[in-house]
Amino acid sequence: MHMLPGGEPKHQRKLYKSLQGELVDLELLLERELTTLRPPGGTITDVHVCQRDCGRWYINVRVSWRGTALFHVGLYDKKRIRLYKKASSAIRHVVLGYGYEDVVHVHPFTGLRDEKSF
Repeated sequence: MHMLPGGEPKHQRKLYKSLQGELVDLELLLERELTTLRPPGGTITDVHVCQRDCGRWYINVRVSWRGTALFHVGLYDKKRIRLYKKASSAIRHVVLGYGYEDVVHVHPFTGLRDEKSF
């Protein structure tokens, strides 16, 4: 099995469309690292709420203790991306669950127009 930096097996990374429509390979950051296991003085520096082609939303973050890389936010204790039915639910989770108080960038999927998903 091929291991990536950080000890993650390569097959556990997922390919998703980037904001420009190209494929990017982002690592997964478990939600517990943003909440109960956040390092002292660690901050979330950037948040993007992005929509997949199926209409579901996911969160990407940059954090101060991991450099400048962008990460998919995973479930608290499972190596799966946390998905939301509505953008507002994802934004609420970022603000109330992670204590983030800055700009949240929202990226709807190009051509997908469903007002119920907001």
